[in-house]
Amino acid sequence: MDDKNTEIIKNKITGLLNSMGFDCQIFERMEEGRTVFNIKTHDAQLLIGKQGANLEALQHLLRLAVKKDLDSDFIFAIDIDDYKEKRMIYLKELARKAAHQVRQTKRSVGLPIMPSFERKIVHDYLSLFSDVESESMGSEPNRRIVIKYKGLSKSEEPFQFIENS
Repeated sequence: MDDKNTEIIKNKITGLLNSMGFDCQIFERMEEGRTVFNIKTHDAQLLIGKQGANLEALQHLLRLAVKKDLDSDFIFAIDIDDYKEKRMIYLKELARKAAHQVRQTKRSVGLPIMPSFERKIVHDYLSLFSDVESESMGSEPNRRIVIKYKGLSKSEEPFQFIENS
């Protein structure tokens, strides 16, 4: 981790949240080639917002606020009380169950409306399955993913996840 950039971001997060009346602690971790600043606070739900909307807005503001102070190649994200990590696990499990249902019934399944960054997580995860495909449908802000059965060609081996229900 780059100590200079890390300190700049931690100070900016602390200053912003303190000026808004939030007490917080900040921990960092490396994830997928970037530094994630995880904010621990008693007011997590307020900062996260509905489906993470406040968290995404806060991250956008912080990126703009520190842009001129950071090395150009320093990539970071923020999380609040591990919300993004927990949400990613939930979304992958939701997609896995829906893909299983599509396999069993050979009928399409629609997932709930979700923001684009969450749909990307689901699409990426479902790309691991060789016998289903996913497509976003609808118009913003009401877009959802529909999972469809596509079957296998003769040369493909089915890719099966081990079900532990």
